[in-house]
Amino acid sequence: MAVRPDPEVGYRRPGDHLRSSRLVERRVFVQATPRIVWATLHDPASTAALYPELALDPPAPSWPAASTTRTGRARMGLLREKARIESLEARPETIFRLRVTGSGFDSEWSWRLEPVAGGTRVIHGGTFEPIDRWTDILVRLGRASLASRVEAHLRALKERAEQADRSSAA
Repeated sequence: MAVRPDPEVGYRRPGDHLRSSRLVERRVFVQATPRIVWATLHDPASTAALYPELALDPPAPSWPAASTTRTGRARMGLLREKARIESLEARPETIFRLRVTGSGFDSEWSWRLEPVAGGTRVIHGGTFEPIDRWTDILVRLGRASLASRVEAHLRALKERAEQADRSSAA
């Protein structure tokens, strides 16, 4: 595989432009501390609201420690299949990354938490790589894009974390 120089970013491999174009990243300010946002992100009662496209089995006691896994079902568009969820990185109150894989897709999600102005800036990114053409078609027929899923994750996290912050202050 030949590597060619790029004047702006150095060396690139064939296909790097495809990988970078499939990353969606959004930011939101949450009026709650990183501790509350982190706790909300991992609250088992919030799982269905935070990840509406995943129906997760109960977590192991070690979840969300890095390299722990969970199983569940993925529902994206018309695609319905078993999924394996692996925690890739979990630094409390700082960063959480996970990988969701099924027989027809590979997806990664990340949340970076940054304390700012008495609250938390949450930077959430996601990728979705279909393995085959049929997976891509089934997901697209559902009319929900990766960007809309990332934005829905952020809206749910913001709403639940701010509600948790208000109830803890009362």
